[in-house]
Amino acid sequence: MKKIILLFRLMLISSLSFGQNKPKSMKILRDSIFTVMKLSNENRLKMHELIAENGKTQKAIKEDATLTEEQRKEKLQAWKKDITAEERKILTTEQFEIWRDFGKSSKQK
Repeated sequence: MKKIILLFRLMLISSLSFGQNKPKSMKILRDSIFTVMKLSNENRLKMHELIAENGKTQKAIKEDATLTEEQRKEKLQAWKKDITAEERKILTTEQFEIWRDFGKSSKQK
């Protein structure tokens, strides 16, 4: 009986300690990456605007009922190429690589 109570207490303590680690919001993570990338305030603003535009456009494409699934995929691929080109205009080569790595790691989580 004592072992069961001890086990229950350990489980309770561990769940409470892990429950306090809230995941950071994407905006906080992006801002920290922008700091690592050493973006100027101007480029930081451009990236925030580009990210907002990207989200709105992708959502509009995905919700467009007039498109077939194949057309949706093609439009999204074309849009992603456009966004990548815009990112390359704003960021240096090193910054762009850091940004791409961040994007890949955030998709894996």
